[in-house]
Amino acid sequence: MYSGETATQRGGWRWVGRVARRELPAVLQILAAGGLAIVVAVLLGFDKPIGAPLFAITTLEFVCARHRRAIAVFFFGLGFGLAIAAVASGYRSFDRIVLDLVVGVAVAMVVAFLTTPRNATRQVNASLEPLLNTLTVNVRTIAGALRTRDAESARGAVYALVDTENDLRRLNEVLLATRRSAAITLWTTGQDLDAYAATAREIGYAVRNIRVMARHAWWGVLHGGEPVPVALPPMLESLADGVGLLRDELRRDGTLRVAQPQLVSAARWIDVMRNERLGLASAAVAADADAAVLNLLIATGIPLAKADALLNHGKPEAALTERRLETALAA
Repeated sequence: MYSGETATQRGGWRWVGRVARRELPAVLQILAAGGLAIVVAVLLGFDKPIGAPLFAITTLEFVCARHRRAIAVFFFGLGFGLAIAAVASGYRSFDRIVLDLVVGVAVAMVVAFLTTPRNATRQVNASLEPLLNTLTVNVRTIAGALRTRDAESARGAVYALVDTENDLRRLNEVLLATRRSAAITLWTTGQDLDAYAATAREIGYAVRNIRVMARHAWWGVLHGGEPVPVALPPMLESLADGVGLLRDELRRDGTLRVAQPQLVSAARWIDVMRNERLGLASAAVAADADAAVLNLLIATGIPLAKADALLNHGKPEAALTERRLETALAA
């Protein structure tokens, strides 16, 4: 009982620590905007500087926190409502409200620019690199294990892929930290952080598909004694090559189109498997690998419909293959 409670407490503190690391930059940014607005207002001789920090904080959130845009708009509107009420009641002059607005907006923009990392996209790419490196190594290990029917190697790859959950969590923290910089990064560098976030999201989906694929390969095919389709190991090796190319391009901040042909070639091995008799687990491995290819193609910037067309899923013969896989999985 005691050890269980201790483990729960440790888990709770870890959660608190993750939340603190995630939210601390935003809190510091807000405090900096509000505090600087008060200082500027006092230096300009404003008595009771309330409007300037209010406008500064709401403007900062409006620019930086697009994921909380509705809340920012609400408080911005609330600030204007209070300003109108202050003018109507004679508490503040119209000129003073305009000056509060100018000071607040100017301070917010200065703080936003000064606190925006100049390498936000590099941070996202750097957090993706170890994740893709783990995928490359372990997908290739699974392919080799299927060739040689080495269940122990496959088991090691499965457990290594479980550790990608930590990489995914760190990636999510980086995305949460950098998304406040999206608008400023776009204005200053022309780099669209939303596109990088979409790439990271699709890679995360691919990671989960590959983890399921690895478990099916180890426990279903090898441990279950199913025959290994001839085309399955080459398919996984091509997938590993495609993931490696994607990793290298992200490291160089280059175009992600280089990996696209290799990823498509990985999915083409399903055509070779059409005439093979697939077991339940083998069909699951092929289907999961194919789903990972689709995710990775979308990660390179290809729209879903085009990625699906590249994999020939819209053609009748490809649809027949998909039905065979689904039938095997449902058996």
